[in-house]
Amino acid sequence: MLLTSVDFIDRLPDFYCDVGRMIREYKTIEDRLEDVSNHGNAILVQRKFHLIKNNIRSDVFETLPYTNQLVNQISKLYEFNSVNYRMIMPNTCYNWHYDTGGHCLHVPLITNHGCRFVYDSKAFSMPSDGSIYIVNNSIHHSFMNAGPEPRLHFTFENL
Repeated sequence: MLLTSVDFIDRLPDFYCDVGRMIREYKTIEDRLEDVSNHGNAILVQRKFHLIKNNIRSDVFETLPYTNQLVNQISKLYEFNSVNYRMIMPNTCYNWHYDTGGHCLHVPLITNHGCRFVYDSKAFSMPSDGSIYIVNNSIHHSFMNAGPEPRLHFTFENL
């Protein structure tokens, strides 16, 4: 099933995850995050690690039992071909863009009050309370981390 359409951001109903367990598993592989620059700019905006990319699973995927379970549960409900960790560095903002994959899912793992997902004149905060969010990436958007520490999300998307 494809993700249901939302205007901007909405919580996936009746679906929660254990953020503490996800963070503990993430910490076992966090050294695999790779730096991604903002389209060649000198400011480092994002660090990223794909557990699944274009339906190819990473060699560490099976070493993360809870995360693996979550991915398998979500895959029964929604189609995606990429699962990754996205860390947005403090005091940075991504460029104004849209993604061709349409909607995606975000699981906020580490966040702060300065993190916002931005559409035109609307800004949304996604707390790390175990909620899973449907995000409309098919319209122009950006995101910022105006806070003091990195923001980490676990995402499901179609590349």
